Amino acid sequence: MTDPILITGGATRLGFALAMHYLNNDQPVVLTYRTERPEVSQLTAAGAVCIRADFSTDDGIYQASELLQERCQRLQSIVHNASSWFADPGGHHDLENLALMMRIHVGAPMVFSDALHQALLQAHNPSIVNVSDHVANRGSDKHMAYAASKSALLNLTKSQAKKYAPDIRVNALCPALLEFRDEDDALYREQAIAKSALKRVPGFKVAIEAICYLQSNHYTTGTVLPLDGGRPLGMP
Repeated sequence: MTDPILITGGATRLGFALAMHYLNNDQPVVLTYRTERPEVSQLTAAGAVCIRADFSTDDGIYQASELLQERCQRLQSIVHNASSWFADPGGHHDLENLALMMRIHVGAPMVFSDALHQALLQAHNPSIVNVSDHVANRGSDKHMAYAASKSALLNLTKSQAKKYAPDIRVNALCPALLEFRDEDDALYREQAIAKSALKRVPGFKVAIEAICYLQSNHYTTGTVLPLDGGRPLGMP
């Protein structure tokens, strides 16, 4: 049987779509999720191993790491996808929010990759894919902590690529808009679509294709792959 792929944050949006893609192609999946939702039951029924985990505290990260070490003796790949999108609260809560964003977007990928690198070494062409964000390179005035932590994840990618070479490849994906959320209003949707040169909402499929490329290519490591529809082309 093919070695499983671990996806953090695998029960919603891109993580869910990626997990179902793997499962539909007979690829075993282990995933973490934070909140109980109908998708967890759907994933379990499809054959995924679903582990509830909370990355908002150091203890939560280490507990999840220990559990994953027990469950994952072999891994083909890790996709660090878990993410939280909070606007900066302002005032004395900003540092708390920054610590939370760094814990989820940098701390968990750092701890899990280190704890599970021996499991990855059991596979052929093992890889780690860190899912960052388009704003990691351009910043965000309303989500400064989020953008800063996603930028730190790109730096972590470079460091991990050096640390685990030549045996484990580590790359990052920087997607912009992939799919709207239900609560996004018509004005926001119009403005978001207008930001890209390709003027479209691509869906999660394009990110799945990009992740699969980063997992399969034998000569790619330390790479940050943009997936933004040409947004930089329209910037001043």
